[in-house]
Amino acid sequence: MEKLMDFDEWLANYKPQDPEYFAVFDPQTGEVKSVGPKHAFENEKNKILIDREIAEAIIEGNIKIGSCVIDPTANSLEIAEVKNIHKIDDVLHRIQDVAYAADIEKPDLYISYDANQKTLTVELSEELEGTKKLPEKFQPVKPKKVVWDGDTEMDFLITEYNDPNVLFEMISVKINELKGSSVTFENIDYSRFSVYTRRIFKNCVIEYK
Repeated sequence: MEKLMDFDEWLANYKPQDPEYFAVFDPQTGEVKSVGPKHAFENEKNKILIDREIAEAIIEGNIKIGSCVIDPTANSLEIAEVKNIHKIDDVLHRIQDVAYAADIEKPDLYISYDANQKTLTVELSEELEGTKKLPEKFQPVKPKKVVWDGDTEMDFLITEYNDPNVLFEMISVKINELKGSSVTFENIDYSRFSVYTRRIFKNCVIEYK
């Protein structure tokens, strides 16, 4: 005859299972739609199991759900880096010529000027989901997921060489336009010029061709 365990003994040894949490996401964009316990999403197809601490932090509002994305290649949830442009300094900075910027091996923002075509092209590094490839020694590159909070427009002042007080013209581009593509401006026809901008990215360079 099978011996029954004493209830008090069972209760003393009982360890409840940790609840499982899932994130429901958009399969096209990786955007996280909802986070909650397993039973809440029984009928959902696009969901993945996520860490309990992260799930609870999202539910409690300590992590914004809008800053969360699903990496389809790793099948995991990532917390995107959040940047608030309103906290960036308001001082104009000259973008360094790549020929004199040996200390910047991994530029965040890359501008190239083609004097023959009279075009100026703006790119983000592939590390920031842009099109500018990093040197071979930094490959393979795992893109950072970045959520831009607030105004995402960057202004570039094309000025007299080393003199921001003599403005030739100003061009603007939105950061979201640089995700996965470059932006090219035409009819930029100056023999010698500098480019100034407010510091949104730490490492910016320009190449004159």
